[in-house]
Amino acid sequence: MTFIQQGLPGGVWIAPAGAGRWVALALLLTALIGVLDYLSGYELRLGSLYLLPIMLATWSAGHHAGLSIAAAACLCWLLSFSSSHGYARPELFYWDGLVMVVVFIVFVILLTRLRLALQRADERFVRVLDEMHAAVYVMDAHSGRILYANRRLAEMIGAEPNGLCAADLPQYLTGGDGDHRRSVLPASHGFRSEERRDPASGRWYLVQFGAIPWQDTSAVTLIVVTDISDRRHAQFLRRENRDMMYRTSRLSALAEATSVLAHEINQPLMAIASYNDACLRLLASKTMERAELAHALEKSRGQAIRAGNIVTRMRDFVRSKHPQPVLCELNAIVREAIELMEARIEDHCVVVTMMLAEHLPPILADRFLLEQVVVNLLENAVEAMRPLAQPRRRLTVSTGWQPAGAIIVSISDQGEGIPAAIDKYLYTPFRSTKPEGLGLGLSICRSVVEAHGGRLWHDPNPGGGTIFHFTIAAEDA
Repeated sequence: MTFIQQGLPGGVWIAPAGAGRWVALALLLTALIGVLDYLSGYELRLGSLYLLPIMLATWSAGHHAGLSIAAAACLCWLLSFSSSHGYARPELFYWDGLVMVVVFIVFVILLTRLRLALQRADERFVRVLDEMHAAVYVMDAHSGRILYANRRLAEMIGAEPNGLCAADLPQYLTGGDGDHRRSVLPASHGFRSEERRDPASGRWYLVQFGAIPWQDTSAVTLIVVTDISDRRHAQFLRRENRDMMYRTSRLSALAEATSVLAHEINQPLMAIASYNDACLRLLASKTMERAELAHALEKSRGQAIRAGNIVTRMRDFVRSKHPQPVLCELNAIVREAIELMEARIEDHCVVVTMMLAEHLPPILADRFLLEQVVVNLLENAVEAMRPLAQPRRRLTVSTGWQPAGAIIVSISDQGEGIPAAIDKYLYTPFRSTKPEGLGLGLSICRSVVEAHGGRLWHDPNPGGGTIFHFTIAAEDA
């Protein structure tokens, strides 16, 4: 049996109600053992049974009662044993009595210390439960009667829970199915968790409940009720903040798309203008060839379609903020990008060298967005070499296979290189080395490459200029 006495200083023990009955029983057992020992002629040596009444008195009424029963047991032994059994030497009789007294006293001391240790453990346990922020109580699974409740439960219901049943508590504080249950969380080691709301105050509680062993009661349920209103409010604020950030990102994406359109659509429009100029020159020529005119018109048509695709894809990109991947060949994307830049490359008299690795595995990527990355890097390389003399305007495009399982694309120019002052800000939006530039090209390129799980970076070209690299994971890597 366990007695819990709250609010006691360490080492102080108070006998529970009914201790007198246990002491009376101990006295009766002591007398009975003495009589039986005497009647048996001490042949069975029943003196060790005195430990039983000593234990009952000590455990129920304290060490004073235990010592009293021990003294009574010694007195019974002294009066009866000495009159029937004499010793050849008197000191043996006293030695036998001394051993019995010492054993009884040590037994009482050990039992008292054990009892105090258990009591202190109970006090610490109860104090810890009372100081908890959560309400904790134990309920008989059959009758619904509350067997134990901490102080927090009394504060929550505004009444003393002793003697109450689970049916007397508000529904949101009980285990099992509730009317105000929000969600059932996965069970852990036989315990279930539910989030419930108090309809009167609007506060939220996490109710955890499960079966536990409890003294001699076969089935009890432990219920722990934690106020999670602040956590729920914090979650609500985080959702609000996330929604606000999402709306802000959408506005930012819209502004980015507007800048991208201004930046990207300028290329096909300029190409269309160049091809139209070529068509006009062919029409004005007396030796016009229809094949050349048709070729120029076809190129102009292709650039017009590209401009429309830019508008459509940028709109879709802003709407979804995710690439639309398909299986494609990276070498084919590089060739198409160079073909799109053909007019610009010819106008600036740039010599392009392609070193494309053979038998590259396919990639899962958004073909249009990767093409725009290559086009932007090519245009930057062409612009970087514009101040150079024509023989030095050489551009190299290469692809290769990395051991880590990615395909790398490198575009190198022989321009003046990246100024040290702007090198670390090169991929920051709205920072550009061009007087008329918006500073969005490289930032967009990096976003597209990273959306495909790759990386974009640059290195100085040993022969002068800059080499830009980016990687894309292969599909079978």
